[in-house]
Amino acid sequence: MSALDIVGAQSETLVPASFQRDIIANMADALLRTPSPPCLLRAPTGSGKTFMLTGILDKVTAATPTLWLWFVPFVNLVQQTEDALLSNAANLTPVMLARGRNQLPASGMVMLSTAQAVARAKDRKAGYAADGDDDRKTLEEFVMLARSQQLRIGLVVDEAHIGLDSATEFGQFAHWLAPDYLLMASATPKDVRLDEFLAKSGKGAREAFPVGRAEVVEARLNKRYIEAVVYDLRHTVSSITDLKRTVLRQAWLRHVWLKKQLADAGVELTPLLLIQVGNGDKTVEDAERHLIQLCKVPPGVIGKHSSDAPDPVLMAAIANDHTKEVLIFKQSAGTGFDAPRAFVLASTKPVNDADFAMQFIGRVMRVAPAVRKAFPKPIAIPADFDTAYVYLADAEAQQGFQSAVNTSQAVKTQLEGQTERMVSRETASGAKVFTNRITAQMPVTYEAWAPDDEPTRGPVESSDEHRFGSQPGLFSPGQTSAGQTDPGTTLMGWDRVVPGQVARHTDASKQSAQPTEAESLDRLQQHGLKAYHRVVTLQHAPVFLQREARPILDDMGRISDHVAASLSIDEHTQRNAVMAAYNLLAEREIHTELTEGAQHEERVLIITDRRAMLREAEECLRRIPQIEDEDVRIIIGRLSQRLTAAVSQPPESVVTTAMDEKQITRLARDAACWVVRKCAQTLTESIQEMVSASATIQDSEPLPDVMLYPLQAGLIASSKNLYGAFPPREDKIDNDLDALDIDAKTMLSNRDIAFVGGHWRAGTFDKKSALNLEELEFAKGLDRAEFVIWWHRNPDQKPWSVRLVRADHNHYFYPDFVVCLEHEPQQPPMTRLIETKESTKDAARKARRIPKIYQKVLFVTKDQQQLRIVNDDGSLGDAFDWGDMAPVQGWMRETADA
Repeated sequence: MSALDIVGAQSETLVPASFQRDIIANMADALLRTPSPPCLLRAPTGSGKTFMLTGILDKVTAATPTLWLWFVPFVNLVQQTEDALLSNAANLTPVMLARGRNQLPASGMVMLSTAQAVARAKDRKAGYAADGDDDRKTLEEFVMLARSQQLRIGLVVDEAHIGLDSATEFGQFAHWLAPDYLLMASATPKDVRLDEFLAKSGKGAREAFPVGRAEVVEARLNKRYIEAVVYDLRHTVSSITDLKRTVLRQAWLRHVWLKKQLADAGVELTPLLLIQVGNGDKTVEDAERHLIQLCKVPPGVIGKHSSDAPDPVLMAAIANDHTKEVLIFKQSAGTGFDAPRAFVLASTKPVNDADFAMQFIGRVMRVAPAVRKAFPKPIAIPADFDTAYVYLADAEAQQGFQSAVNTSQAVKTQLEGQTERMVSRETASGAKVFTNRITAQMPVTYEAWAPDDEPTRGPVESSDEHRFGSQPGLFSPGQTSAGQTDPGTTLMGWDRVVPGQVARHTDASKQSAQPTEAESLDRLQQHGLKAYHRVVTLQHAPVFLQREARPILDDMGRISDHVAASLSIDEHTQRNAVMAAYNLLAEREIHTELTEGAQHEERVLIITDRRAMLREAEECLRRIPQIEDEDVRIIIGRLSQRLTAAVSQPPESVVTTAMDEKQITRLARDAACWVVRKCAQTLTESIQEMVSASATIQDSEPLPDVMLYPLQAGLIASSKNLYGAFPPREDKIDNDLDALDIDAKTMLSNRDIAFVGGHWRAGTFDKKSALNLEELEFAKGLDRAEFVIWWHRNPDQKPWSVRLVRADHNHYFYPDFVVCLEHEPQQPPMTRLIETKESTKDAARKARRIPKIYQKVLFVTKDQQQLRIVNDDGSLGDAFDWGDMAPVQGWMRETADA
């Protein structure tokens, strides 16, 4: 050993927490198995990953002579790792890789370096044997020497979630090294770069040892609480508020308050305020100036990282300099440094990416040793000192931080480990994504294996298509009513992940295989999901339904003109409009004598504020759904033409000379604005009626081939529902979905599930398709009714939903049920719509028009212990119960040709 390698520990020896002891023991045992699996430690930032890795290396080395190569992402972490090894592992000898490879390999030697130092294509192409000379061993020589001495080789990849920017190249180095032991640590539950590294390393499976945040908090290594502070500004002040300066001021005030609270509690600690700004030439300097000028912060307590490129050494130096109370840095420098004394983070830049937000939260999540010392167990740490404060200038950024917290909290602790198989997934653009899935079966080998050739994908074919009458939804999958290919069946247009393709290390000619249909179902079940297939054997079961669409903009111009031209203007309204245009409206003028309280009134003429009247008229029209500026101009212009003759004859009380065309046009416009204000409701109703009458019919997207829902929820089977099950109850759906893990929730959002020979269009039973208790009972009645062929719960706002244009509102109307039923014996069945309502007034409004498809909608409401049909005027019609749906068939028969 060189004298240069004799270094003393700078930190105290740590006492492991309970979960750390279990991790060290279990991961060491796993590495020592035959075959030895790649082992991954997933633990939150601040949980002591380096400490646990050190303990694992010490335990494995004690069992079998091993030489270790330990790689970290940043230079400053090399020194931190060296200190951790010296402080906590007497049997390990840390040495820098550049010097250590010139020494004699020995058991317990830990070679430290950054991953970038060996992730070079030039070295790889030379077999890591091209940079040696008389005084310098090559890596190849050093590794061969170590193996000749019967030493095992161990590879450690620390902070893997941020250190593998060159994942592919570093992975090839790992593949060349062929270590006997592979040990990794990451702070994120899933990480694409880590998976790419493993794939290039030739590994097909790994043992993962997740540590949840709860254990880390219980050990007082992470703060218990995270408080995001956002600003919800009123519209009237939002445009004149400088949120960046506000956030800086409020964060500094919180820092000052915490500093005083810590001092009052006897905690010897100078807290640190972290301020993250966006990239740019002056963003750091601007933040510093605002702190000095606005908050009166002494310049000497401010530390800065001005470069766009991260310098972790500088960041760590500032974070550990207790004369500094503020550290300003840019977005790109949010990782790679520890700041246990940081309590407050102010962000003036939107951070919506969950992984990136996770790194920022990690900077303020650690519990400072001084706080733990001041409040030893079982004394509780005060909540103010056990909270990470994140001030955000952009309220939407809270989504990214919330997602990061949710992700970290979703990690389930499994200290004994779990096997994760690596898989390669291909997107529609041809890109490959390497990821993992948990499996209960331990693999025979942890090396990657070869996938089968990928078959040609094509659209799903069905032999159970039916045609009857002019009913909707009778076209084959992948085709619209016009015979055009449905873009939804091309599987293109976005980077859709094709699940289930197994990764392997092979030559450049390899191809990826898809899962079979059975394997796709098995994968869903492994993640706790059940696929409810669309029942194509039901008579007249549709592939897609039809819906209405509002008229296009060109049609809106014609509608606006027609409504303005046909508006009924009575004599009284026209007279007042003219009087308003001529400033002849009379109002009361109240006179009050203040000493005695005497009061009298007079009628006086008022002056009309023309601009205010125009502004109010335009506002009235813009409140009408679908009306745009051009429609406002059309309506006011058409009404002005109609009122021109009336304003051309001045009232008798007006003494005026002959008016020119410009004056008459102005007066007519003023009168038109008056009419608009007075007739706003009538105009709204007329326009909506015209809009609904001008609705067009279009095909919806094809119905999903499968609907997904949690397997354990066990939906009730249905003999006539299009998916063979009653949709979930709305009061249970949140609990059912919350019980799923992150992977299952991700799978629920996948609209397409591909497999060998085809694919499924997938949907999810969510709140938009859930049933309340009354709707569930009604659905059961439909299921029992002999005249019902099939029924379908029509969800709100889905691309495959039936929607109708409303006559009274801008929103679409999505009836609750689509039902195919027999109206008359021996007659072809028809598809109709049913809506269950609590409000009969809403039913009356929606019933004002008959849709262009599916004919008249049936509205049903609950009246005490029975159901009642709602008449068009909102009154209650025939009564029936859930066990006898005959009145429904009767109503449908009577309105079949309405």
